[in-house]
This record gives sequence, C-alpha cells and structure tokens, in this order.
Amino acid sequence: MLIEAARRAQAAAKEMLALVNAGEASCSEMLEMLAVSKSTMTIMTAAQVTAAASVAGRERHGDGGAEVLASSAGLSRREARSQVKTAEVLQEAPAVLEAVESGQVSPANARRLAEASEKTSAGAVEGDKDLLAKAASMRPEQFAREARRWVVDREGDSGESEHRRLRARRRVRVWDGDDGMVHLHGEFDPATGKRIVNRLRAEAGRMYNADKKMAAVNGTDRRTFPQCMADTLDGFTTGSAGDGAGSTKPFADICLVAHVDGDTGKLIAELPDGNRLPPAVLEELACNAKLTGVVYDRKGKPIWRAESCRTATEAQRQVLLARYGGCFHCAAHPALCQIHHIRPVSQGGSTKIENMVPVCWDCHQKIHHHRWQIRTTNGVHTLHPPGQLQYGPAHTPEEPVLHLPGISVDNPVQQLVGAAST
Repeated sequence: MLIEAARRAQAAAKEMLALVNAGEASCSEMLEMLAVSKSTMTIMTAAQVTAAASVAGRERHGDGGAEVLASSAGLSRREARSQVKTAEVLQEAPAVLEAVESGQVSPANARRLAEASEKTSAGAVEGDKDLLAKAASMRPEQFAREARRWVVDREGDSGESEHRRLRARRRVRVWDGDDGMVHLHGEFDPATGKRIVNRLRAEAGRMYNADKKMAAVNGTDRRTFPQCMADTLDGFTTGSAGDGAGSTKPFADICLVAHVDGDTGKLIAELPDGNRLPPAVLEELACNAKLTGVVYDRKGKPIWRAESCRTATEAQRQVLLARYGGCFHCAAHPALCQIHHIRPVSQGGSTKIENMVPVCWDCHQKIHHHRWQIRTTNGVHTLHPPGQLQYGPAHTPEEPVLHLPGISVDNPVQQLVGAAST
C-alpha cells in the first residue's frame, strides 16, 4: 500500500507538470496549485524523514536516519541531519509536529521552531499560538527574525544568551579550490558582521568611484564592485586600503535602532534588520566609536541630530600604549589593543587618561560579555573574573580563638569539653 500511495503521488505530480507545460491553465489556477503543492511538499518531506528514521531504528544505524534520508531523497548530509534533528526535537511538541505533518508549517519554519524549543522549552513553543500562526504564514527569512526575537524575549537577558550563541559560532575558513582560486568563507555575529561589511563596502565604493573617474579620463578598464571588495580586503592586510586602513584602530560604522520598552522601561537596541543587541554589545560598540545620534518621528522623518565623540585621541592612545606597553592585563601586542573606558561613558565615565586602559580583543570580550571587572588599587588597574573572592591583609585576632562565655583562657580545652558535656 505504501508503494502504491507513493506512485500515485508521483503520477499526480507528473500530471500537474504536464498541465502547466500545456499553457492552458489560468494564472489563478497556477497560483492555487502552488499553494496546494507547498502543503503537499511539506507533507512529503515529513513522510520521508519519518520513513528514514524508522528504517534507521529497525536496522540500528544510530544516526536517526540521516544517512538513509540523504542517499534516498538526494539531500546533502547536512540538510538530512538538520531535518532529522528537527523531527526529533519536535517530538516533544506534538501540536507543532502535527502542524508540520499536516503541511501547515514549512520545513524551514519547522527548523526555526525546533531551535526555539531547544533554547527555551517545547512547552513554551507549543503554548504560543501566535508563534505557530506566524510559522504557518510567514516566509522563512521573515520567520527566522521573528523566532529570534521571540527567543530573546523569553530568555529575559536582553539578548545576551543569543549573542553568545552566535558569537561562539564565528569562524573563517580558507581553502584552495579546484579552480586554482583561494576561497574564503566567514561567519560572524550580527554586530561584527555588519561592521565588517560596512567597512568593506565603504572602502570598495571609494575605489569603485575612483576607477570610474580614471576610466573616463584614460579609457582604462574598470573593476567590478566585487573585485573592489576583494581588493579592499587585500588592502586591509597590507595597510594600503583607504585612509588608515592598515591601522589597528577600531572601526565602527553601524546603524542601530534604539527605543525604550514601554512595559519594562529598558533600552532596546536592534540592527535595522531586527536582530536584537544585548546591552553588553551596545556598550562595546559605544566604547570606541564616534556616535551620530538621530531621532525620528513616527513617520520616520529625522527631527533631531547630534554628534558626540567618545574615542580616545591619537595622543591619548600613544600615551596609554607607552605606559602599559600593550594590553594592561595580558601584555598583548599594542597592534591588538583597543582603548577601553574603565567606567563606561553611559555611566558618566570620561574620556580621560585616568579612566582608560588599552585592552586586547580577547580581554575586551571578557569585560563586555563575561562580566570580568577592572579593579583599581593605589592607581594600579587589574582585571578579575566575575565572582572572584578578594582577601584583604591578614590581622592578628584581638582575642583568643577559643573564647566562649564562661570558658577560662588558662585551660580552654578542659573548659570546652566540660561545656560540651553539660
């Protein structure tokens, strides 16, 4: 019966393709067909995953059916593992699993629901009918942002946990391709990624426009924008891209949208695409950035604009590096250092020498994201992990250690034994 059902589905798909190719169907018919086939394909995917898991269980493959699914359904191993994992996680949320198997929720959105379930709980996901409705109606790229915001709101730490998860996944891979090219692939958390992309695009844009002028005057060939992006990245490594591109100074060219939550009164900062930034990331970005503040009205029209500079001057930077010789904590090379405000500017800290220290990227991360603290004793700054106990100088007790009411100091042991046996 199973084979017959599969063959009927195959025959129906061939019939649909033939009718579409015939060109006689109206636009409304084809649009309705697309909507129905979306649900059908979702159900077929659920059937494939369930069948692969059943085969793997009976034959004791130990991988949940990922290899069977990859080889039988023509999927990559990565995609097959993802689908199997999603199905396993959603077993704890029967209502969500039913919505997926009935074709209401696409495989891509089902994966986001599974991720949200792992980060919070299956009960929380299953109990939020509004979230399930959005999973059924939104496109994958829209629901991905919505699911991330939902998780951040449920975790209650202003996005710190989500940022740490994304930050932990950062990586850059380099390999030699079969085409003779060297391939570069990088993944970054949203804030870091935006800064890198904005810097590359800004430098590449200047390069691209300069090429345009040169081509108009000399008739020379003009580089494409992707070629300018590649040359800009190469320039960063050689110190030849743009103004100060070879400098180790921090560069933050990033747009943040901030508002005060009406219910909690907390400051909420997001990237324009909706990715929430925890307070620690906002503080880190502000630590070494020139800020341009813009206030918009409800229609999106700018109604106020101001600038404020928090960045250490070049003279201050040189003095601090000369004083510490590098990172104040681990003595990392000056080229790896940024200037950190000991007392944050948001808390009234000033951009003065006595309120700043040079820190390497690693120590800067510890301060902003792992709650390490700078302590100052007699003008000396030291960095400590969170919760570290601090012991003061030892003092001689003013009274004997064994001193209880009614116990003689002349023979404390005898008196103590007597008191205990009373």
